[in-house]
Amino acid sequence: MNKWLIILVLIVALGFSVTPGKANLQVCAKIRGDEVLMYTTPVPYLGSRSPGIQIGTTAYDPWPGGSFGQRIGLDDNGNVHVDWINYSGEYPGNRYIEWNFRYTSGSWYGALQVSPSGSGLTAQLDVTRDTNPDEQVTAIVYHYNDGTGYFSWLDFDAGQGWGAFPNNPQHPPNSEGYLWPRVACCQNGNVVMATGGDSLLVFTTTDRGATWLPPVGFYSSGAHFVRASYNSNKVVFAHTQTDVWYVVSTDGGETWGPHINVTNYQPSDTVRAFWDVNAIFDANDNLHIAWTGQRVVGGNYYQAWNIWHWDEVSNTIVKVNSPSIYYTGDWWIAAEPYDPGAWRMPADQPQLVYDPFNPNDLYCLWLGNDDYTDTSANGFFNSEIYGAYSSDGGLTWIDYVNLTNTRTPGAGPGECEDDDYMTALPKVVNDTIYVTYIEDKDAGAYPYGEGEWTVNPVRFWAIYKGDIQGVAEHKTKQRVNTSLSLYPNPVSGQLTISYRVVGSGDVSISLFDVTGREVKTIVDGYRTAGTYKANLKADDLANGTYFVVLKTAKTKVSHSLVVIN
Repeated sequence: MNKWLIILVLIVALGFSVTPGKANLQVCAKIRGDEVLMYTTPVPYLGSRSPGIQIGTTAYDPWPGGSFGQRIGLDDNGNVHVDWINYSGEYPGNRYIEWNFRYTSGSWYGALQVSPSGSGLTAQLDVTRDTNPDEQVTAIVYHYNDGTGYFSWLDFDAGQGWGAFPNNPQHPPNSEGYLWPRVACCQNGNVVMATGGDSLLVFTTTDRGATWLPPVGFYSSGAHFVRASYNSNKVVFAHTQTDVWYVVSTDGGETWGPHINVTNYQPSDTVRAFWDVNAIFDANDNLHIAWTGQRVVGGNYYQAWNIWHWDEVSNTIVKVNSPSIYYTGDWWIAAEPYDPGAWRMPADQPQLVYDPFNPNDLYCLWLGNDDYTDTSANGFFNSEIYGAYSSDGGLTWIDYVNLTNTRTPGAGPGECEDDDYMTALPKVVNDTIYVTYIEDKDAGAYPYGEGEWTVNPVRFWAIYKGDIQGVAEHKTKQRVNTSLSLYPNPVSGQLTISYRVVGSGDVSISLFDVTGREVKTIVDGYRTAGTYKANLKADDLANGTYFVVLKTAKTKVSHSLVVIN
């Protein structure tokens, strides 16, 4: 009798493990949470060049603002928590938040709907900071109309990796209309939720949503972000309203310090903060903030952009990224007819990452397009993921690295490699940076009428930190690089171009104007490894700024050129 009872129990347990994606609260209540469940094997998207593994799909694009923030977390056991906005079926389809969970073995739970149908437009999470690592669970936030109004909701998994949602979600009282929530789980167990509406309200709960402290309000209609420290009870709320502002709590959001303006942009300044802002506390518990700044010329706010960094120790603002071939005056620019898309820029949505074991090391990742001819067939930017590294706490940054390098100029629906909606875990784990993003198969935000309806892979990618550090961190190797130099510059008359290639192959050098139009082909042919010179007569060129671009099969190097005839 006992033998048959054991067999029956095993069959029932196997039945639960084979279908984790269909788990509900009743099923998961019977699971301890430490079982090794079967999972949906991530399968690379057919024909895709985007890195990482596929952990889910979304039938069409999320809203740009709703995906920026924090959609990836890590518990102290080493499990990874991810969520995203999903749409099932063809437009308009059904919208909701989807979740997945990676066990330390490398297996995945499987994509699972974790919010009510019709919820979404934002998908954010953090992981609770319980002293017992086994009790650390996913905390998700989203906004949703429950029939009484639109609210921002907070919910928790019933167990670590159980996928037991919904699990009695709560919203702050008297908060109707405050949406677009962001969430931070603090060391003392408090949870802070930042929301936007007519102004910005920050709510704190000390008991997982059963009760809420009175909100703290800020008059602003810009972007907002909240992040808790991994080292103390500090939590920061940062937001933009032309300038970049922040306020810090040292007790997990129960009381708050002064509201501080980081940038203090003046009417005469040519920079303004854009929609996205990101913040972290580093290994020494010092605050860092990154944001997208836009250049303003003659009242035009949509001309040029850069990624900027500030830290509280130096109180210094520095530019993170370095020039692309389409820079003019050290700014990333967009030129008609190419379009970054709604609420998007050629460089935007930065994510800061610190290294717990190397206190001065910082990483900044962002989305961008450093070759604005790389667009979909509909003319919207194909984004790629870029990264830069600082070894001095953010005072200086190395040249950026194109991490995904998935250019697909002119690609039609289903063929684009638009790496988008990226968010990074804010700390390095075993020399690795964890990232999740969506591989949009037709660039442009579909809810805004941009691009075509496509099924898009959701990806998880573990990036070795050395891939971002670059040559600057490997000085002992003394690597020889492809190089390009111009003399004289500015030029009036003849220009001498000196260049070096490190491998044999086809080489081209072209001259582009500031709109990205190719003006002249200077070099086009096969070269063996070595150093060469070429000449360009600049007499017949109009005065202004140009770009000389050298391309090989593996490298692209560029320099700006000023003509003053």
